[in-house]
Amino acid sequence: MSEEKTRVTVDIFGVPYKLTGHSSSGHVRRVAELVDEQMNRIAKGFPRLDTPRIAVLAAVNIADDYVKQQEQFEKKKAGLQNNMDEEHKDLAQRYERLAQEHESTISELAELRSRETELKQEMERLQGEYTKLQAEYNEWIQLVQTDQEEPN
Repeated sequence: MSEEKTRVTVDIFGVPYKLTGHSSSGHVRRVAELVDEQMNRIAKGFPRLDTPRIAVLAAVNIADDYVKQQEQFEKKKAGLQNNMDEEHKDLAQRYERLAQEHESTISELAELRSRETELKQEMERLQGEYTKLQAEYNEWIQLVQTDQEEPN
């Protein structure tokens, strides 16, 4: 995978530089502007410094900013990781609780189905008994009616 190199001429602290890289020309110019701004700021603050020392101080300032950004990034990354770990732990606990509730519900459902079967059997027994009692009642009624029809 070959990327085309970008060639850009930039001015840093009054000196033209031809820079080559794989980044866009806009990116290279922005980086050069940052270095130029940093060197000019240091030169204004310390007018007696020579160019190499200004360049080193600019590099140190830029590296300091970079390290601070990296540290902030790492803190945010660690914070996000902690948040994700906490959320994962909470979700795992919630899952476990829901799994237990699910098992409990399945067990309860099995018990209710068993009770339903028992109640159906009881109802069938009671219906049989009712039918038997109804038949006895009807026999009694016929006996009573027969007794009433017979002359004394």
